[in-house]
Amino acid sequence: MGASYKLKLLKPLCPPYQYAVEATNYCNFRCSFCPQSDPEHRGRRQSGFLTLEDFQLYLQRIKAEKPGNINLSICLDGEPLMNKQFPEFIRLAHEQGFFPRFSSNGRLITPETADRLAQAGGFLASIDFSPDPAIFETIRGKPGDFKVVLDNLQHLVRLAQSNPRVQLEIVDISGFTGCDPKLSLHKMRDLFPPELPANIAFWNRIFHNFAGHLTHEIKKTKYTLCPYPWSTMSVTWEGDVVACCRDTAARTRLGNVFQKPIREIWLGDKFTAMRRDLVEGRPDKIAACKNCDMPWSGDTAPDRWRLSNIISTLLRR
Repeated sequence: MGASYKLKLLKPLCPPYQYAVEATNYCNFRCSFCPQSDPEHRGRRQSGFLTLEDFQLYLQRIKAEKPGNINLSICLDGEPLMNKQFPEFIRLAHEQGFFPRFSSNGRLITPETADRLAQAGGFLASIDFSPDPAIFETIRGKPGDFKVVLDNLQHLVRLAQSNPRVQLEIVDISGFTGCDPKLSLHKMRDLFPPELPANIAFWNRIFHNFAGHLTHEIKKTKYTLCPYPWSTMSVTWEGDVVACCRDTAARTRLGNVFQKPIREIWLGDKFTAMRRDLVEGRPDKIAACKNCDMPWSGDTAPDRWRLSNIISTLLRR
């Protein structure tokens, strides 16, 4: 993966390193920083749920490529726990030799659900939160959601303390409002026990514009080649391979993994043409990339582009 990206090969030498599939694009929240808050977002593509049969097919497609990474993200757009089959996805992923991870708003991970997911084999859950109820219920949830999510998180922490197969990332989103991220993270950490094992992590969310959803100004001064088309394959619930994990509206569709093998799509004309446009500095030619801030963050977030950081990010996904 690294060599193909560094050499800017239009047809990578290796299959994708990281795979993701969407459990559903329905969501129970309308977070300010997420495309789900856009009234027009739902109309950009069909809404639905990943089936067990299609999930099993995707796992077989991945295994045929002999993946070098056992992590599997079961999320893209939407809240994955809204799919009633989600615990079965966790079980099947483990059965096929993968370790599942997902992002969630935490509202539906009740203690009973968390225990069921742990019994299915374990998981990594990344949950955005804020220690300030007013911030959380303004940019994230509705009145009353703060306590529900906090209670769910506190149970998840206890579960992870006793079960190393349960990994938890609690991510502070308060910085979206302009507050001091270090102070806010300290306040959030105080909501939980002082001594916690290494499988429980806390960090601050650094926001991107979700391929144009947020309209903050992009200073196009230093172009950097995006690594995602050389490293990841993100798939919607209906099987469409999209440009990357930020393309939640499926603006750029590169093939359907329920209809064709992964390698055929990965090395196909559409993926190759997208990589060519990015290599030649033309992200504006790609529907999913033209308003994305990622290629232009070399000046504002230079550490993001170190190869070591790219690799560690992929390993964490």
